[in-house]
Amino acid sequence: MAFAITNLLQTLRIGSLGISKSDGSDAILVEKAKAKIDLQLAVPEITLEEVAHHDSFDDCWIVIYDRVYDVTHFLREHPGGDDVIMDHAGRDATIAFHGTGHSRHAVEQMRQFLIGELPPAQCIFRTGQNKVLSSGIPE
Repeated sequence: MAFAITNLLQTLRIGSLGISKSDGSDAILVEKAKAKIDLQLAVPEITLEEVAHHDSFDDCWIVIYDRVYDVTHFLREHPGGDDVIMDHAGRDATIAFHGTGHSRHAVEQMRQFLIGELPPAQCIFRTGQNKVLSSGIPE
């Protein structure tokens, strides 16, 4: 499996193309690719209609970059206040999230709240057709 992922990474020009002694970075790239594949296989599809039902302090879901997050237990901890998130509860919050310039740590912290992805027909940012919109999206 690692060989297949390495070949995929090389084809996509993510991994090194030359044959040389590894400094461990190839192994890290392979692990990141495996994690990305596992993430894609592990999360269910959740429609925007389903997300819309979760718009309260006791049950708060938001969509950021076509991924669905249950942020119910994070509301009170959000540095910008819970009202900022509640303004977008049950809806897409991508523009608000992107516009505030969240740190890399904030983007990494989002992973623990991930519960699903939008179906391909409802995706705006994570499509093969929207190359401009898909650049810089957190994985």
